[in-house]
Amino acid sequence: MLGFGNSPQEALAASLLAMVLVGIFASGLMRWRGLIRLTDLLMPVALLAAYWLVYNKMPAFPPVGAVNKVFYVIVIGTIVGFAVEIAAQPAVRVVSLFQPVAAAVYIGLPRLVVASWEVVAAAAAGVAIMWLILPGATAGPEDDVKRGGIVAVLALGFAPIALLGASSSSFQLCLMLAAGCFGILLVHVVNPVFRFGGASATGALGGLISVAYTVVLITRKADPIAIAVLGLCLVLPVFSERICRMLGVSRSFPRLFVHVSLAVLPAALAVAVAFLDYGSSFPV
Repeated sequence: MLGFGNSPQEALAASLLAMVLVGIFASGLMRWRGLIRLTDLLMPVALLAAYWLVYNKMPAFPPVGAVNKVFYVIVIGTIVGFAVEIAAQPAVRVVSLFQPVAAAVYIGLPRLVVASWEVVAAAAAGVAIMWLILPGATAGPEDDVKRGGIVAVLALGFAPIALLGASSSSFQLCLMLAAGCFGILLVHVVNPVFRFGGASATGALGGLISVAYTVVLITRKADPIAIAVLGLCLVLPVFSERICRMLGVSRSFPRLFVHVSLAVLPAALAVAVAFLDYGSSFPV
């Protein structure tokens, strides 16, 4: 026996590997079978799988506590988002912009009386994230892969911020979501046919925002500097098209690489901020 998985670090590494491999298999199977619309469900399902791996439970309903509420925010967001995607696709953006407000009020309910401005600020930040990532018009598969990549990078970059915010479970949850998204999107880096629709927006991205709410509003120990740096993940990719034109890049994979790389840079800097704050005692 190799003893792999006997320590928390090894168990986390095994879970991350499983998320990547299952993501590759599920995404590849859907691509092979031509189930393009259903790829919209992959990222929110990955987040739910990560939740189960971290907490090993499905919370009772009605949920008590912010962490338990997050599970139902993801589930309801996925169902509503996918239904709107099928029934009235132009309304996806409107529903997605409303979702962070509802989630902030729901999760931050204990803070509404004592510090309502914190809930308002968190809701505004969530809406801004949705607005920057989601398109104002119908996007193509390459754009959908770009958006999925940004969600993965945000999850990866927020993980150390969650750990700094005294939430090791959110740290693991974000890492697993990032790993799952990596596996899902890896199948689509060449000739992409991935769909980032209503379920991905309200279930995966909205769910990730809700996870952030638990750290920002409930534990209230999030590093503002690291969060500000991570926010650049949403800004720098805006310049990817201009950079691609300057470099003469026209093929799909290099364009995706440039776009996601511009998001990875500030995420890496956010991780560096976290390590500098913790020093050699950074807990993993």
